[in-house]
Amino acid sequence: MEDILLEPLKAYKSVYEKSFNENVKAYFSGLVEKSGIDKQENRETVKKYKNELSVLKELQGRLKKQKALRGFMIFLAVAGFIMLGAGIFFLVAASDIVVGSVLLSIGAVLAIASIAVIAAVLNSKIKALRVECKQQDEIAASVQTEAWKQMLPLNTLFESGVTKELIEKTVPLIKLDDNFDMRRYDYLSGKYGFGENADPTRSTIAILTGEILGNPFVVDRELVQKMGSETYTGSIVISWTTSYTDSDGHRHTQHHSQTLIATVTKPKPVYSEQTRLIYGNEAAPDLKFTHAPSHAENLSEKELESKIKSGVRKIQKKQNEQLKEGGASFTEMGNEEFDVLFGALDRTNEVQFRLLFTPLAQKNMLELMKDKEDGFGDDFYFYKSNCLNYISSEHSKHWDLNTDYRRYQSYDIDESFTKFSVFNNNYFKSLYFDLAPLLSIPLYQQHKPHEYIYMDVYPRNYTSYEAEYAVNKMGQNIFAHEQAKTNSILKTDFIKKDGNSDEIQVSAYAFTTVERVDYVPTLGGDGNIHNVPVHWLEYIPVKQKRNVRLKQLNMTDKEFGARLDNEEFKSTLDKFGKARSFSHGILCCISDDTDLPFDTSINKVLQ
Repeated sequence: MEDILLEPLKAYKSVYEKSFNENVKAYFSGLVEKSGIDKQENRETVKKYKNELSVLKELQGRLKKQKALRGFMIFLAVAGFIMLGAGIFFLVAASDIVVGSVLLSIGAVLAIASIAVIAAVLNSKIKALRVECKQQDEIAASVQTEAWKQMLPLNTLFESGVTKELIEKTVPLIKLDDNFDMRRYDYLSGKYGFGENADPTRSTIAILTGEILGNPFVVDRELVQKMGSETYTGSIVISWTTSYTDSDGHRHTQHHSQTLIATVTKPKPVYSEQTRLIYGNEAAPDLKFTHAPSHAENLSEKELESKIKSGVRKIQKKQNEQLKEGGASFTEMGNEEFDVLFGALDRTNEVQFRLLFTPLAQKNMLELMKDKEDGFGDDFYFYKSNCLNYISSEHSKHWDLNTDYRRYQSYDIDESFTKFSVFNNNYFKSLYFDLAPLLSIPLYQQHKPHEYIYMDVYPRNYTSYEAEYAVNKMGQNIFAHEQAKTNSILKTDFIKKDGNSDEIQVSAYAFTTVERVDYVPTLGGDGNIHNVPVHWLEYIPVKQKRNVRLKQLNMTDKEFGARLDNEEFKSTLDKFGKARSFSHGILCCISDDTDLPFDTSINKVLQ
């Protein structure tokens, strides 16, 4: 199976896509069998529920129509009373007997008839339909409750770790971690130069780590804050008069008005999510290059041919210019299609670039970039910096990294399977095709990492990446400054280690706003300069700090949820505040009171 991975697109098409889907079906079927639920009985109950729901919607539609009709009749009654008032006016004030009489007659009939219809017919129908809707809603809810009861044995069997299990079973060369632990970070940092995420404008909101044949990778999704700008608009209306004399000697005055508009552009923080895969490999350790998406998958044969011809001329020009300058740092690969589509013209080491991109690697990469059916084509950025490789793809923006088991739970066996199948297949495909550019390079798979000597004791239990992920899981509002008007970038600073727990300080970086006014001098049609007020918002940084504790509990999130039913366990956690998160096996609790013995308190209730 190792050999087929040397051609990743072919491997996905011929083996892994089908194999993974079969593993998904087999796993789900195994859970159904273990649960002992009756699939057909549930389907009949769900069908009955949908029928009852259809009846309810029909009743609600009828109720809506009756209410609309009553609204119309109320409108007619009001119109009738208005006509009555108008009729009295014409009779008394206007002394118009004919018009007054007609209006009185029509108004009286309209008002009385409308009120009669509302009181005698519509109100009773609406009341009866409301009762029917309430009864039907209760019937439908009862049937749905029965369906939930039937599915309970299955819903309790789902685990968040199933995605990891399915991927490793399908592609044994890929190993996924339970969390980004200190050993993995030590390895990435000590061997490959992977650093801390110290940037206060970036915060990890999702994290996944693992390895391929011993070579480590990290999938890091960050909330990123950058300074952008916003244009604000203001306006005033000016007026003036002008005079002129016509041909007959008469003097005339003209009145003019004009709306003066002014704009100002001011700084404004903007937020986005960015997902990148970082892969460490010691092959070609001195090489740097950049590849940007060509979207070759969207090009026709004619467009592709034209792009290659144009690209070849640019490459040859670049090469000739370097030769004239006396350098030979860049030379063509001899494969025009690869040279143009993959680019990497900024590469720093020709020898090592060629070691990586052998004819097979070039073939793999071209197939991947031009594929229109199975993968995502060339939608990825590929940046290599010495031993670290960065992949950032457009499809990863839509990759749901949350493997929470609750997403599969349903009252409907077929809906549950669809959720389970769609999520896991999409997850696998997203991960696989983020790895695919790296898998396309055979040397990366053939290069086994050298032995690494791990530290005996680490100064902290949990990485800053896991810490950021944990606090973001709790939600920004818990940490945000009270005057914050924007998103908060959550950053963590290690305070101290306490047994198997860490105390962490969380800093929430955000912005508050203050209303400002600029007066922009603007020339008006009257020939004068007018100050146009433009209201805008000034974004001022604010920062809030809180402390949290992290501790690994060696249990699944489902087991943790069950533990919360234990009053002693729950009350112990509540001492540190009711705000907490649990993911990747790590408990994160608010801990503003640093005198409380967190580690020993949790250990005690877990014994």
